[in-house]
Amino acid sequence: GTLEKCCVCKQTITDRMLRATGSSYHPQCFTCVVCRKPLEGASFIVDKANLPHCVDDYHRKYAPRCSVCADPIMPEPGKDETVRVVALEKNFHMKCYKCE
Repeated sequence: GTLEKCCVCKQTITDRMLRATGSSYHPQCFTCVVCRKPLEGASFIVDKANLPHCVDDYHRKYAPRCSVCADPIMPEPGKDETVRVVALEKNFHMKCYKCE
């Protein structure tokens, strides 16, 4: 009765427990809400609903979109940051921005 329950599968946690985002998880249940990739020991970002995302899926879902190509403006693989151009209240990849 004193054991915690996993917030994903609702089963009692009797072995290893992972605590993240203010909740308890089985390590195998703590996954990205988009791709289901395991997040134990990995970098992750939570959205406004406190749901965990792998870094790539978070950027794909929430990054600003380029006004030219419509792709998300996100860091290159292996990088943590990116540069974007903001002009006339629109977002652009550096490679997509052209002066007219």
